[in-house]
Amino acid sequence: MKVTAFIRKTAAKNNITDQARVYFRVRDIGGVDIKAASELSINPNHWSPERQGYKPRVALVSEEKKMNFDKDVQQITHLITKEYHRGVDGSWLKGLIEEYHHPGINARGGNKADEYQLSYQIRKYVEETPLADESRKHHLDNLNKVLRYERFRHEVLHQRGFHLCIDTITADDIRDFKLWMHKYVDMYPVFYRNEVRRNVEQKRSENSMSSSLYRIRTVIKWCVKRGLTRNNPFDQYQIARPMYGDPFYLTLEERDKVYYADLSGMGATYLVYRDIFMFQCLIGCRVSDLNRLTKANIVDGFVEYIPQKTKMERANTVRVPLNQKARDILERYKDLENALLPRFSHFGYNKKIKEILKYVGIDRTVIVLDPKTREDVARPLYEVATTHTARKTFIGNLYRQVKDPNLIASMSGHSEGSRAFARYRKIDDEMKKELVNLLD
Repeated sequence: MKVTAFIRKTAAKNNITDQARVYFRVRDIGGVDIKAASELSINPNHWSPERQGYKPRVALVSEEKKMNFDKDVQQITHLITKEYHRGVDGSWLKGLIEEYHHPGINARGGNKADEYQLSYQIRKYVEETPLADESRKHHLDNLNKVLRYERFRHEVLHQRGFHLCIDTITADDIRDFKLWMHKYVDMYPVFYRNEVRRNVEQKRSENSMSSSLYRIRTVIKWCVKRGLTRNNPFDQYQIARPMYGDPFYLTLEERDKVYYADLSGMGATYLVYRDIFMFQCLIGCRVSDLNRLTKANIVDGFVEYIPQKTKMERANTVRVPLNQKARDILERYKDLENALLPRFSHFGYNKKIKEILKYVGIDRTVIVLDPKTREDVARPLYEVATTHTARKTFIGNLYRQVKDPNLIASMSGHSEGSRAFARYRKIDDEMKKELVNLLD
């Protein structure tokens, strides 16, 4: 495929007033030969077909004007080369050039070329694929990142008409996208002025970026499977594997310290959040499942539910027996109309967990992996505790007693043989040390 800029008009030798429109031509195997006009114009006597821009030593035109003109020709040529894919026609070329000169002019949709945009295919994937709510949310977050990145290329880098397309996206594009995800809002305050700050203000961790790239790879593989493209940039790009530290969790003694603590000095709201946290520690579900539980989920002394995260892969029902502590918590909320526990916001819940643990004195030092630097750091437990700490408290304490991952998985909602359990093997080392100390 070859892209050429050209003009169709000539002028008398000394004529310096006439202007000729610059056209772009695309030729490819199979008889492809399409042309479209741009809004660029130049005096025919100043045009160099070889350079596809101004001739050298044109004295009557400012250096700035010549430089800007040549830059526009180069950027349009690069844009056409990047966005070209099979099946395009003259309307596509015309629209692409229009988009360069007037960003957003073709945002009406309905263009056949839209189907080859990554953003379009992410939407289609979400619409046509059965997904758990959490997974769907993550893919839509990814869609917003892709759209924001394209707008960044348009407005900040002045690459008008730039889009990530499934036929042309390369490993270098993936690297550039990942590099962009590192950027801080403060570097481009005008660009980010209308964005929700929590979506863009923090530097993303390697694990977070890897998760985004895994989802893009999933969509591209889906496109390949459907015959939309043969291009998979991830054949030449290796996504960094997520890294996790050893699991930390509350011991049974620490859990009971929280369970029985007098929180009257903190206010009534904290008593409710303590109950929610303790109940999660006792049944081990994910927070997304916890907030959905109703009285109908209690069957014969068990809590029964289908994990939302994995329900599309395997709709297995998880059954966890309720011990006395869990039953006592539920008794306190028996007057709720339908919900098992008071509803809560994820963000508010995390914040309350940290405050409660600090108040109670759960300040044991734990080693955690800094998600941004990937270095081990020592932190008091209350600072790093989250809703997932409850889940790990349930799993970790069970694992100390019965090291049968499949049995525990039947109550935690993990798949059998889950790699997540590999991290709990660190507990074996702690138990070995305790045994050896008995010989002292």
